[in-house]
Amino acid sequence: MSEMTDRFPGNISSFGVLYPTNYIVAVMENDGRAKRAQDALVANGFAEDDVIDFSPEEFVSLVEAHRENKELWARFMESLSRTMGTEAVYVDLDLELARDGAGVVAVLVQGDEGKAKAREILDSFRPMAMRHYANLSIEVFVEHPQTASSAQNDGAAA
Repeated sequence: MSEMTDRFPGNISSFGVLYPTNYIVAVMENDGRAKRAQDALVANGFAEDDVIDFSPEEFVSLVEAHRENKELWARFMESLSRTMGTEAVYVDLDLELARDGAGVVAVLVQGDEGKAKAREILDSFRPMAMRHYANLSIEVFVEHPQTASSAQNDGAAA
């Protein structure tokens, strides 16, 4: 178990890729904004233990440690995920933003009402990227700047 998995209760990996099921993960412009988002979530009824704020340095360090502490099969599955453009790509993009100073906040949500409430609160902090990890899918609320511009470029070319 890595320090990253220690920050989340339960299993947060799927086939060796960071996948915190039932969490909304939001990447904020900086650590200060992530901390304010964390405080707002707690002030609006989310349990302190269910809201996790990562400084940019901590997020980078923990993701890298999580990646280093994997068996061969998990490494293969992460590579496959990256090739297919799924979970691993999101983590790669989050990591790039964190290296540039972005903070990350994650909140455990239960049901559609909890998800909608957390999303509304997090939206008010203008996240750079935000998604919800469901049991079998990832719901993207805010595209990463890189993927959003790629989609816009694809749309303009059509």
